Amino acid sequence: MSKLQFDGVKHQIALINASGSAVGTWAAYNNVDSHATIRHIHNGIYTIQDRIRPHHHTASADGPYGLHGIIRFDVPGHPGIGVHSGRAHARHLPGPEHPTMGCIRTSDEAMAAICGVMIRDPLATIEVFNNDASAARIASIVNHHQSLQGRAYA
Repeated sequence: MSKLQFDGVKHQIALINASGSAVGTWAAYNNVDSHATIRHIHNGIYTIQDRIRPHHHTASADGPYGLHGIIRFDVPGHPGIGVHSGRAHARHLPGPEHPTMGCIRTSDEAMAAICGVMIRDPLATIEVFNNDASAARIASIVNHHQSLQGRAYA
């Protein structure tokens, strides 16, 4: 089974296939809105709920979940947390940097690649690391002017 890895300091999400090879790495943020009931996703390994295809939402690059829906994972006490895209052209921090209610936001490009793999190599887990509150906040400040949007590292 494949897995996702999210690095909160580098603001990157990686897709690793069942053989352990990196399929791709994309910009991603756990930039949480101040009104959310969670401040950030704690470091750890979480079980994916939507293993073969994302949970469907209305497809829109500017919508809250982007073109491909949301890949939800189990965060105790916070149902509905997941990985998605969306808000591609928002006035305030467009694309992956746009705040969420606790989720990890990436690009439509990343979600398309992840969806293409998970249908034949189901997702098992997401590992979140380097995402403690202070490190994530500092990295957000440092990276604020360095747009990683659309840059792939595969």
